[in-house]
Amino acid sequence: MVDDVTVDTITGNPVVSTDQDGTAHVQYVKLKFGPDDTFTIVQDGTGLPVTPFAAILEIGSTKIIDDDDTEVEEGGDLSATADLSLSGTKSGEILSFVLTSLVTSGGGAVATGKGTVMFFDADPNTTSGDPTLAAAGAEHLTMIGQVPVEADEWDADINGATLFKQVAIPFHALGTIFCVYRNTDSTTTWNNGAGDNQELHINVWYRRDS
Repeated sequence: MVDDVTVDTITGNPVVSTDQDGTAHVQYVKLKFGPDDTFTIVQDGTGLPVTPFAAILEIGSTKIIDDDDTEVEEGGDLSATADLSLSGTKSGEILSFVLTSLVTSGGGAVATGKGTVMFFDADPNTTSGDPTLAAAGAEHLTMIGQVPVEADEWDADINGATLFKQVAIPFHALGTIFCVYRNTDSTTTWNNGAGDNQELHINVWYRRDS
């Protein structure tokens, strides 16, 4: 079949470049980009502008237990829900996290111990000291991962303690990941008593896939 078509106009017969597939003409076009009233032709050495995203991102230190929270007792009490913002809708995989235990005032001991870090794709709406997730298991269904931590994994001194974990927790397109700490230790209570002001923070690193 013959390529190209002629466009009839008053001032002449310009030819529009096409390719014919046996049935119809498909127009050849040149790509251009730019703001209104300007353009840049896409060609060798001048491609379409692309802004790549950072592959590895850090959420930043976020409180799970605040020094003003009610007691998070040993044996299974939950922290309040911490919102881990992804600063936009993203999918990817949690690669690691650091827990940091601090004493803000009151001279109490730095809290460490055994627990479970839980991640959710919907807000479980826990408050500090809750004994369980919501009834009927609705919040259990939104969990995307959980990581046990042991008492001997903490690196502690009189000023604080840290615990590092490498994990592999994939997550679908989300704007926020929600985190809850379950205190499963048999002897440690966070914020035990009026002068025992302890905090637990989490910092998360993740790989972005979209």
